[in-house]
Amino acid sequence: MARATIALLIAGTAFAQVPAPPPAPPPTAPPTRAPEPAAAAYVSQRLNGKPLPVTDRVSDDKGVQYLIEFDELILGIRANHEFRAALKYRQTLASKGAQIGQDPLQKMIVYGTWAVVGTELRFVPDPKRGGNGLRILAGTFRGREIDVPFDYHNGSVSRRAAVILMRDDHIF
Repeated sequence: MARATIALLIAGTAFAQVPAPPPAPPPTAPPTRAPEPAAAAYVSQRLNGKPLPVTDRVSDDKGVQYLIEFDELILGIRANHEFRAALKYRQTLASKGAQIGQDPLQKMIVYGTWAVVGTELRFVPDPKRGGNGLRILAGTFRGREIDVPFDYHNGSVSRRAAVILMRDDHIF
């Protein structure tokens, strides 16, 4: 009987299950890049929630009237992380008691670079290509829409505005 028990122990040892090696970790996915806006033209739709054109009029303490009318902004996003922004606006000045005239629309074009930093879309104007004196702007994008807040001065009054731009595949 002792020999049978020893034989069963030896046989049991030979057929004992060997523990399986731990499962291999899942393959790591390549790091994902932050989403970026599509290379396209984006056209202003609204400024501070109002459809364009939007007019801002202020008077200083001497009664001088300042008027800025934002007419249109087209932002070209290029695949090489460059942008072109073209702004059409009207800026008028009138002395106290005078009627504000209809000055012609002016156009300002700024070139620069853009980058996605976290959840922000940052625009860095090129001082040699229309961006002299302008600051970096940071906005957000969602699908076909880009929102960019910015500061501007109308006379001695500083204001904060937010422009909404929508992708328009019929431009450029």
